[in-house]
Amino acid sequence: MAMAMRPKLLHSCGSVMCDAICRYFRVKHRDMVFLKFILEAYEGMNTMSTVDNVAGIIRIAVMPGFGEDMDALLAELGGHVTMEPVSPTPQSPASRGLPRKHTRR
Repeated sequence: MAMAMRPKLLHSCGSVMCDAICRYFRVKHRDMVFLKFILEAYEGMNTMSTVDNVAGIIRIAVMPGFGEDMDALLAELGGHVTMEPVSPTPQSPASRGLPRKHTRR
């Protein structure tokens, strides 16, 4: 009898369930899509998600073993996009492991 294989959980930085290293940045709204597009090209290396759309806070979860590669990539991207490192705040939903709220404009 064949058993169905479950997909592995790569990360969940809100309630850390693996060894992903989460980095938080403030970026301009116009740069969020550009960064997401570029970072998704490095499949398996990281994931990017929006923590606070109003404040422009993003989270980049770096998978184990890719720290140096991500440092180099972020340094290169920093020449094109302003990325201000920030700490997750106690008020942010992600820092409490909760999904972020979507607001309409």
